Amino acid sequence: MKIPSFQGRTNPEVYLEWEKKIDLVFDCHNYSEEKKVKLAVIEFTDYAIIWWDQLVTNRRRNNERPVETWGELKALMRRRFVPSHFYRDLYQKLQNLTQGSRSVEDYHKEMEVAMIRAYVEEDREATMARFLCGLNRDIANVIELQHYVEIEDMVYMAMKVERQLKRKGTARYTSVSNTTWKSKWDRSDSAEAKRKTEPPKGKDEGTSNKPKVESQPSRNRDIKCFKCLGLGHIASQCPNRRVMIMRYNGEVMTESEDDSDGMPELVNASDDDGVV
Repeated sequence: MKIPSFQGRTNPEVYLEWEKKIDLVFDCHNYSEEKKVKLAVIEFTDYAIIWWDQLVTNRRRNNERPVETWGELKALMRRRFVPSHFYRDLYQKLQNLTQGSRSVEDYHKEMEVAMIRAYVEEDREATMARFLCGLNRDIANVIELQHYVEIEDMVYMAMKVERQLKRKGTARYTSVSNTTWKSKWDRSDSAEAKRKTEPPKGKDEGTSNKPKVESQPSRNRDIKCFKCLGLGHIASQCPNRRVMIMRYNGEVMTESEDDSDGMPELVNASDDDGVV
């Protein structure tokens, strides 16, 4: 079973993960404490090996005994690679941890990891209360109505409520989308029907309020010819070659233009006859 290497990076989480793996390896073998130290040191690389050499040199110079146990080596490495504020940050993160945009499962795992790294040991009810307070309110409102004995039961029920809320949200979104689509479709249908029923708008739309001018035939019917007394044309365009003469006594006489030999068409008002 291979022991993982350690490069000595200034990352507390990396070191703690390496330490945990080493513990698992040593649990599988009945190594002596001295051998555990040697096996761990063999896998040091980069900065870690330089740090170890300096540590050994300083201890010899100060007449200190060498590192003899795995527990002692872990304490020295934690002092160097895990800053003092790391656990304070973990506690603060744990206190402020909420679900937010995470799933219930991810939120619970992150809370559990933070508690393990911060070496938090608390009562089961306290852990359940911590988990409940960090849940999103819509899920917590359902979970807090029931009593739970184990944290695992609470987590499972919270995940179940989360799935139900997602299904309801999807159904509501689908319903709203269908309603919106139907509304748009109805509006487009009504607009299309309105366009079909409205008369086309032409260039003369601006003059639609003006009174309509009577047609040419209607005006022609009102014209009166003074030659033949007919309607629909003027005297110069009269097709009738005869002149109509009305006397004062009401008698109407006709006279051909050819017979008149240049006689004016209109009779002098001083004469007894008048031309209409």
